[in-house]
Order: sequence, then C-alpha cells, then structure tokens
Amino acid sequence: MSQTPIAPTRQVPFEIQPGAEAASCASAIPDNCPLAAIVPLFSEPQSSTEREKSAWLARGIAENCPAGAVLRHSEEQYRLLFESNPIPMWVFDRRTLQFVAVNEAAIQQYGFSEQEFLERTIAEIRPEEDIPELIRDVSTRVVGLQNPGVWRHRKKGGAIIDVEIASHPIKFRGVECMLVAAHDVTERKRAEDAVRRAEEKYRGFFEDAVVGIFQATPDGQLTSINPTLAQMHGYDSPEELMAEVHNVAQQLFVDPRGMVEMVHGLTRHGVVRGAEVEVYCRDLSRKWVRVNAHALRDADGNATSYEGTVEDITEHKAAEERVKFLAYYDALTELPHRTLLQDRLENAIAAARHRGEKIALLFLDLDRFKAVNDSYGHSFGDLVLKEIAKRLKECAGEHNTVARVGGDEFLVMLSSVEDEAEAAFEAGQMIEAMSQDFRVLGQSIRMGCSIGVSLFPDHGDDGETLIRNADAAMFSAKDGGRNNVRFFTEAMNAQAVERLTMEKDLRLALEREEFFLLYQPQMDLGSGRVTGLEALIRWQHPELGLILPDRFISIAESNGLILSIGEWVLRTACAQVRNWQEAGFTGVPVAVNVSALQFRQESFRDIIRRALEESGLGPECLELELTESLLLSNADLTLSVLQELKEMGLKLAIDDFGTGYSSFSYLRHFAVDKLKIDKMFIRDIGAGGGDAAIISAILSLAKSMHLKVIAEGVENEGQMAFLRGQACDQIQGHYFSEPLSASDVAILLRQEQGEEGLRRATARVS
Repeated sequence: MSQTPIAPTRQVPFEIQPGAEAASCASAIPDNCPLAAIVPLFSEPQSSTEREKSAWLARGIAENCPAGAVLRHSEEQYRLLFESNPIPMWVFDRRTLQFVAVNEAAIQQYGFSEQEFLERTIAEIRPEEDIPELIRDVSTRVVGLQNPGVWRHRKKGGAIIDVEIASHPIKFRGVECMLVAAHDVTERKRAEDAVRRAEEKYRGFFEDAVVGIFQATPDGQLTSINPTLAQMHGYDSPEELMAEVHNVAQQLFVDPRGMVEMVHGLTRHGVVRGAEVEVYCRDLSRKWVRVNAHALRDADGNATSYEGTVEDITEHKAAEERVKFLAYYDALTELPHRTLLQDRLENAIAAARHRGEKIALLFLDLDRFKAVNDSYGHSFGDLVLKEIAKRLKECAGEHNTVARVGGDEFLVMLSSVEDEAEAAFEAGQMIEAMSQDFRVLGQSIRMGCSIGVSLFPDHGDDGETLIRNADAAMFSAKDGGRNNVRFFTEAMNAQAVERLTMEKDLRLALEREEFFLLYQPQMDLGSGRVTGLEALIRWQHPELGLILPDRFISIAESNGLILSIGEWVLRTACAQVRNWQEAGFTGVPVAVNVSALQFRQESFRDIIRRALEESGLGPECLELELTESLLLSNADLTLSVLQELKEMGLKLAIDDFGTGYSSFSYLRHFAVDKLKIDKMFIRDIGAGGGDAAIISAILSLAKSMHLKVIAEGVENEGQMAFLRGQACDQIQGHYFSEPLSASDVAILLRQEQGEEGLRRATARVS
C-alpha cells in the first residue's frame, strides 16, 4: 500500500505512547546524542491495532485529564527537546525529501523562514548531490545516531557551510521520515583543515628538508629525527640511527662537553643559535655541524623537549680553515709566508733582546731555477719547490722557521745563534743540501742556491731591516758567482738601493730614450772576416751611468718590461742593418737575443714580420738567438714556432749551449743553424779541467749534424788557437773586437772591404 504524503507541520502528534519500535530505538541511542530524547516523541506504533489503541488512549486522556495535563506535558517536552533545542534540527520525508518539521535553531542557521524551509526539500540544501542518487540513498540507507557524518549544505543566499549530521529514521504520522540534527562545524572544519595542512606541511618539511631536524628529551634522548640527519651521520634511515644511538653526547659528539654546553644554553636561555660542534659518523669519521635549537616548555616554564636543526658545515669549515691557513702559509709548499715569518721574527727579536742573544736571518735564492721551469714546465717546477721546502725544513730543524717569500726565494730564521761563525756554518749546510740531486718524476735535477745573511742586532734591530739586508747580501752572493754565502755589509745596502732605483727608472728608460745598442763582430776563424754582428743593449742611466744588461735584464724579465724592451731591440737592430746595407755594407747579418717571455708571446711572429717590413730588411739578415732551456719548455709548441720562423727565412742559433738540461737528441727536431758555446767553457781552456773535452764534444756533434759553431768570450790567443785547432767555425770576444757603436761598425766594415779590395787587386796583378 502506498503512503500518502503528510502536510508539513510543527505540531507533535498525539500518538505519543512509544511502541516496541520506539523503545528499541530509544535504547540504542547514546545518552549524549542530541536526538536521544526526540526520537521517542516522533515514533508511532507499527500496527493499526496499536495505532487505534494509542489514539483512543490519547483522546481519553485529553478528555478526562483536567485542563489537558497530558497534552500540555507533551507540548512542553516537544518545545524543550525539539523546538527549543540549540542544535538545528528538522524532519524530512524519506521518499519525497520534503521538510515536514524544523526547529528555530535550524531556521537561524540556514537563514530561511519557517515557511520557506517547509516548502523545500533536502536536495535544495545539498548542492553537491545528484537528486536521483540522493533519493535512492536516503530511501535505502539507515544511519545510526552514533555514526555522525559531515556534509556540505547551502544556506539562504548561497553560502556553503559544513555541518555534522546525526540522523535516525522515524515514522511521522505514518510516513517514513528522517529526524536530523545538523550542527554547523564550518569553523571547526576550517581549523581542522588548517591543522592538517600545517601538519602535512611540517611533515613535508621534516621529511624533505636539506638540513637535519631532531626532537629530543631534556636528558638528550632522541625522539624523532628526519632522514637527512640520519644520512648525515651515515645511517640509511632514522630508525637505524635511533636504534643504535642511545647516548647522543657519548656516541655522536667528539667532545661530550659540547652537548653539556648546548643543554646548559637551552635550559638557561631556551635557545641555542649557531653552535658549531664536531660529531662522529657511523664509520667513526668526523664532520662539523652547526646546530640551532630551542626548548619547548610547559605551563610552569619547565622544558618538556628540545627541537632544532643540524647543518653539515664540513666543507665550509674546511674552506674556512684553508683561508686561515693561506693567510699565513704558502699554498704550494705549506711553509709560512712573509706575514707569519715577520710576526715570528718580531717575537724572536723581542726575546733575543731580553736574553742578549743573536738571531740569524738567511735569504736564500735558487740558482738557475728558471731554467728548470723553462725546460720541464711550471708543474714540474712546483714539484721541485716542494722537495726543496722539505729539504730546507730538515736542515733548519723544528725550532727554526723556514718561509717561502717568492717564486724561488726562501727566508730561514735561526732563532738563537752564538755568532757569525755559527750562522755561516748553518748557511753552508744549506748550500750543501741544495747542491745534492733532487729526484722528481724520474728526473735527476741539481740545484744550487745563493744565500745572504743578516744578524740581529749587528745588521738591524727590527724585522724589516733584517729582511732587507739579508736580501741585499743574497744579491751580492749571486753577483759573486752564485752557490755561495755572503753576510750583509753597508756596501751591499748601497747595491740594494741601486737595484730599487733601477727597477723604478727602468719603466721610463724607453720613453726617455736611455737605451742604445752596441754591436759585437763575429769572426770566421778560417778567413778572419766579419761574418755577423750581435746586437747588445746598454742603458745610459742619468744618475747611475752606463749599466750593462746583466744588471737590469733580470729586473726587466721579472716585471714584464722585457717584452717592450725586446721589441725595441729587434726593430732598432733591423733598421740599423738596413742603413748599413744602403751605405754599401752587405752580407752581414745581425743576431738578436730573444727571451723566453718574448718567444711565448702570441704576437711574437707578427712582431718580427712588422720589424722586417718596416725596416725593409730581408729575413736572411736576421738571426735569433734562443737559449737551450727556452727551446725545451713545451717542446711541441716550440717546434711549431721554430718551423714558422724558418719558413719566414730567418736563421736560428742556440745561445749558451751546454749550460741547460737538454738531451742532444732534441737538436734533431729543432731546425737551428748554429750552436753558440757558452763563455764559461771557453774561460778555463788549458786550466786542466774538462772544458776542453766538452768543447770538443760539442764541435764533433755539430759537425755530424751539419751545424755551424761559434764560441763566445774568446779573450786571448791561446783560446783562439785551441778553437782553430778544433775546427771551430766562428769566434766572438774581446780578443777580436769589443762591442762597437753603429758608426764604428761602419768603419770596421769599410776597412774590411778596403782590405778585401786590396787583396783582390794584388791577386789580379800577381
């Protein structure tokens, strides 16, 4: 039988006697449910007989009770439990979804009037529901009062709210209905969502943070850590670390006192910021971390837990320590550099002054170290410097200081010496040590050194003065033939001042046209004729007078001025030879020395081409003299440049041959035309040494390779006779001719041409 829809009403029916169904429903409702007392009032007996009995009983009570006491009692219960309930409530028909009863709280919550409410269906306040689905769901679903759910409802005006629904099926006037309590939980839902989002955000931050995060009890027991912190200590997961680490101070802190200090800071101030501590990893390796933490307190101010972050600063700490190290130590040799040496020297001077002791300062410069760099490259030279530093430290001992103050310069401070003799002995030991071969990458390198010595208080009473005076003594040692020791004198101080003056004035010498060239003739031993000229630079200093190149070339190379000076020499020499040719003196080439810095210039070949083009000189009249060490530095690049120079038509000579570190086999690869025997071998010919044998070997080698040989530094007849006997091709030196000015060269060439003309005329007459 179909049910007839009931008209909406707010009056409770008089059939108020609960039947068995109402009793069972009431017993199942929790005491704290807002519908607990309402359902029995809306429930009806299930059978028609019971309904008739209930109706009869109700009429009898209503008719016979004085003043309708039962009715009044029922209405009071209704108003108290439904109409006056502060929780919004309504009843709707489960079949049609029509509202049939609604209380004042629901009217206030949704904004509809009572009439507007009763004209609507449940679907009209459920914006997200499909109506057929909603009807089917409501008709089949039975939801207990103990199982509330949260739904989204629409208020009058369209605002959406979240409501917590407690519902129960009832019969209202014989129709299957649903009694609903709908509590607005929008704000609570927002708060819960905010808490959930915050928790998710925190969890994401906690799990994925690039820094370690921890929570711990006040006694230092870890309660939670993130994966980053576990990995930082070498564990695969937080669970592994927490399972193995039971005492943070003893198991993780290298110095447990660091943990004590952190806890003290948290207890006293509630926060620790930027605490840097060293910690152990799982494999007992160490790393540095930076900790920021704060204490969580209860209402009484007692710390309940600690939480914070841990950042791995091992690399930062290492870089910081490296910066501190480099502020006082040399990066290559790890020796102290000048700053730390000066600090130690001043402290040592103060102590020596108090005790009446002497201090010796040794300024050591390596001899011919540049040749090592040129021959083997700077990387190889760096390895040699490391070995030198090691050997110097062994010589000086633990109580003295060895510092590197330049490319191949070292300072050694002997903090307590008896006298000059002891300082001389120590310096001699270092000379001996530096003279022993160094084995580097399978190569045997022999290195000498020159040492200058200054004493406190004899040669200065402060560090700067002692260093300056030791430096002056070192330059004196180099000028004296190298590989020796010199003590400071006032004369050396004058030389040092002179060197500083030269370095300053050298920058202006080109601009002031203070340089000029001399030309030293080269003689053919067979014919006695001039076969070439070597261009030699001189400096006419306005105060110091004439300065020879051995006094200023090294300065020019150290400050880079050799590039501009070398180009000036090249252009001036080419122009002068062209002038001689125009004057009728032909067939005499000029030789120009080339430094390693010039040769390595990318524009070197262009500079040569420009000098030849501007002067109009043919390339066959220009000879470049290159040192043996220059040729062997970066041999592949050198060979390429030499090939280009030869293709240009230039002649090439190896200067100072025999003084470098080359193997003669390299000569097969370099297309040179001439070998130039260094004057150091010529000087001692006939003195019983091995120089004569070396010269003979060089000449024999050159002949086998079809190279010309010229010997420089020939000063006497004996030397020339020996060379002529060995079939040397050419000589150069004061015995034949000193360096000449351009005008004197013209006179010499004119005389030679006149003699040649006289010889030819005599030959024709005879």
